[in-house]
Amino acid sequence: MPAKRISGALTWVLGLLTLIAVLSVFNAIVQLNFYGNGATTYFGIFDATLGSLNVETYFWMSVIIMFLLFTATCFSIYRGMPLEPQIMQRLAKVEESLAANSNMLENTQIGFFKKLEDTEKMNDEAFRKITSNLEETRKEVADTLDKQKTALLTIGKETQENTDNVKKQAAELTKIKKTIEDSSNRNTENIKKQATELSKIKKTIEDLGNRNNGKPKLTGQTKIQDFRTVTPSQAAKLSGIGITNISQLLALDSISIAEKTGDLPENIARSQAQAQLLMVPGIDEKHSELLVKCGVTSRRELANQDPVQLYRGLVGIARTYVDQGKMSASKVPTIEDVSSWIKQAHL
Repeated sequence: MPAKRISGALTWVLGLLTLIAVLSVFNAIVQLNFYGNGATTYFGIFDATLGSLNVETYFWMSVIIMFLLFTATCFSIYRGMPLEPQIMQRLAKVEESLAANSNMLENTQIGFFKKLEDTEKMNDEAFRKITSNLEETRKEVADTLDKQKTALLTIGKETQENTDNVKKQAAELTKIKKTIEDSSNRNTENIKKQATELSKIKKTIEDLGNRNNGKPKLTGQTKIQDFRTVTPSQAAKLSGIGITNISQLLALDSISIAEKTGDLPENIARSQAQAQLLMVPGIDEKHSELLVKCGVTSRRELANQDPVQLYRGLVGIARTYVDQGKMSASKVPTIEDVSSWIKQAHL
């Protein structure tokens, strides 16, 4: 009797431990599905932590312990009971149930790893898209930087040209100053002759100012496409925002036009300045460009210029243009031309 009781108690203990092992297996499966195989399971009693294991390790240990305990329980039951047909049938059912549980665990594992594989594919696709977007952004930034670099080089070139022109004008002014100093040492007769010549030049300038130089190159109703200083692409952009003639171009601020067309404000301001100057009779496109280079950007500024000083500045820039092949020597303005422009600007 005591041996049978001990055997029965051992069988119950083994059965309880087997049940706990089965629950541990299901707990591991749940954690694998929710947290993945990289998670960690912590073991503890109340507030005390006894240890931790990787979820995947915890799963396989639970499965192994469950099978061992189940085997020990079956062996204990088999050893403590007579080998009757009914018992054998029950054991067969238990084995079938165990096999079914094994198949369920295997299917669960297969589904879990398939889910991991699908997740990995989704992550790879998302990473590929992000990489593609980053590459496109890098190309756009590189293109923008190249355009800015080209614009800076162009500005630098123009600045260098302006510097060279200023140097040439300074050299001419030095020569003029030296000539004036030399002239101051001459006798009174030469001074009188120069005064007489200047009077004649002044009279000639006044006479030329009274002449009619014909029609101006532009009027307020001139179409923007006929304004040669504006390129076809710029004309299309201006037409797109409702600017179709010269009056409309001059009516708006250069900054607001640049914001709407995407062009540089300096380019718009230069076009507006040349448009105003081309509305003065006798001034053509090259002359207006020379005047803008000299700092004359409106009809009013032209009217307030000193003819001689303006002529000197224009000749300095014009000579540079002739040397660079941008202008023919016949197009270089004379003192009479400059005086006439100033006179016409007053009208």
